[in-house]
Amino acid sequence: MDMNSVMYQLMDMRTNGILDKIIEADKDYQEINRKSDVYSKQLDEMNLTKEIRLLIDRYVSEQNALGARYGALAYLLGFSDCVELMTKPLHLENMQKAAN
Repeated sequence: MDMNSVMYQLMDMRTNGILDKIIEADKDYQEINRKSDVYSKQLDEMNLTKEIRLLIDRYVSEQNALGARYGALAYLLGFSDCVELMTKPLHLENMQKAAN
């Protein structure tokens, strides 16, 4: 998908602006963040070597990037589904045939 498309621009605006306010109030997000802080503190207390900490950091960063990318793609898919529903007639029988 074109990164200059309207959908990408809208996603960027929504995720980098409004989403911050939403996650501040989301209890599930805050609980995950709290648990993450606990694990981070435990790692700090282990006094791991610089090399091991770097490896862990790289691994966690890549896992975070995977999750973020998955979320972005899911957002784009959901948004494109909405556009599809608003711009084209709904043919339920064709959708049911495609699902089977």
